[in-house]
Amino acid sequence: MELKDIPESEVIQQVKQVIKVTGLKIQRINTGCFTIGEGANRRFIKTADAGTCDFEGYDNIGRFVAIECKRPSGGRLSPAQKERIADINRKGGVAFVAHSGEEALAKLKEKHCI
Repeated sequence: MELKDIPESEVIQQVKQVIKVTGLKIQRINTGCFTIGEGANRRFIKTADAGTCDFEGYDNIGRFVAIECKRPSGGRLSPAQKERIADINRKGGVAFVAHSGEEALAKLKEKHCI
């Protein structure tokens, strides 16, 4: 399998396993919008703000941690994702992009989250 063939969903699964093994309190955040009800009772429900990372939580010393997963080849951050990651890092949290579970583990170690 070539890098361009690895979907983001595979990267998400790899990062999920890394989080499970490390014991960090980081959860998967699904973003999107859906409707409930019908007719005059129909409403749109937004699950998270634009730019919210795929995983968010805290590390072993209490710092906010966010991980955005992207496929290894061709995955691009939206402007909202770039701003959220930069804002978290500016304010003392840890936020980064991971293109594999291995990269996520390396960055968690590098940033002293584990």
